[in-house]
Formats: sequence, structure tokens, C-alpha cells
Amino acid sequence: MQIAVIGWGSLIWCPGCLRIKSRWHSDGPALPVEFARISGDGRLTLVIHPGSPEQPTYWALSQFEAVQQARENLGAREGTKNLKNIHLLTAEGEKEGKIDPRVASKVEQWLKDRLDVQAAIWTGLTSNWPHRRDRQFTREDAVQYVGELERSRDEAKAAYDRAHEYISNAPSQIQTPVRKMIRESRGWKDETLSEILFETRSGNQNR
Repeated sequence: MQIAVIGWGSLIWCPGCLRIKSRWHSDGPALPVEFARISGDGRLTLVIHPGSPEQPTYWALSQFEAVQQARENLGAREGTKNLKNIHLLTAEGEKEGKIDPRVASKVEQWLKDRLDVQAAIWTGLTSNWPHRRDRQFTREDAVQYVGELERSRDEAKAAYDRAHEYISNAPSQIQTPVRKMIRESRGWKDETLSEILFETRSGNQNR
């Protein structure tokens, strides 16, 4: 079985222990991804956030042909042993994880359009905004959070640097409203990722 790992954030430029046998393709399913989660180290990170504008994602082939092994490998990269956070959908309709129906529909259609891939896995973490900020997520509050990191960077430089790196290094075709607002209000520029990360075809794979 050919299993696609779908990615949109640091998985692209920092795969770590993720075992893939291809470079990243830029024509993954369009999914509602946004900078809507605050990680343990303070970064603002990309997660699937239903209701947000859809973004064109990336995919690469897992080295594993068994879904359990592929999910465990992605879980190891993401630092979670709880595989309920590693979602799975196969071309035959098998599902693992609590997948939003709109997301499932997008991935199902994507799999139908690809004869070379029989299953897809991805990180299913969601927004933790109410827990971390004691209120519902808004784009404006995400930008405000980044401003707070900037103002406190003298006392917490490592947290600021990690946050800046993550947002700046996100693949350039991931242009969410929050990213655009941060670029315009804070002046954070998008970095250009190495072309070696991407499968070559007509056009720039980092766009």
C-alpha cells in the first residue's frame, strides 16, 4: 500500500524521524489550515481549523506500506504516542481518528483522484486556544499573541526565536489570513525553503 503523509508546517522543512521515500509534492488536498494552536514551547503552530480558508497542502510517500507503522512513525515525529492524533483515511473508506466530515470529504476526493496512493495520514491536532488563552480563537488574537512574544523577547528570546522561525519557514503556498496579518503588522518575512525538499515539476514547488 502506498501511504501519503500530508503536511503543511514544520514537517516539510524539519521532518526529523519521519521516514519518507519521496520529496514533498505541492498538490495535496486543500484543507482549512491556520495558525490556531500554541505549542508547549510557545510557538504559534499550524493545525486544521474547520471554518478557516482552505490552503493547498503538501504530501510525501511514507517508507512504510502498513498503516499502523506509518501512523506510529508520524506520531513519533510529532511527539505523541496517542495515535488518535494521527488521522488516517484509506481509499477503501477506513478511518482512524476524529476527522471533521468536511476534511474527510476533501481527503476522500483527493484519494479518488490519485491512483498511485491508497491511503493518507496526517496530524489531527486541533486548536487549543480556549485552554491557552481562555477565549475562543480569532485571527486578531493570534496576531496579538505574536505581539506579546515580541514585547517579551528580551526575557524569553528562545520562545520568540522558535515562534519566528516556525511562521517564517512555513511553506510559501500556505498563506493563511493570520500569516498575512503578521507579515503586514509585524513585518515578519516569508523565508524561501530549499528546492531540494520538493519534487520537481513545472513551476516552483515552494509556491
